[in-house]
Amino acid sequence: LMHELKSGVLKAADYDAVKQLLTLVFHSGTSYTYADVPPEIFRDLTQVDSVGQFFQNSIRSHFKGVKVEE
Repeated sequence: LMHELKSGVLKAADYDAVKQLLTLVFHSGTSYTYADVPPEIFRDLTQVDSVGQFFQNSIRSHFKGVKVEE
């Protein structure tokens, strides 16, 4: 289930709590999956005032993203 995000960069996010996989969909249409992401990171992403800043500081700089091929 995709969660819509209020961001100029990120469109939506999906999280698999069992596998700890976070998938982010950018407005450009590109998607990336990040592994070993704790549930609190996803929770915080969906609740912060600045999604883009949170992404830069707490996801992009800490987890390796793999582009989802379509």
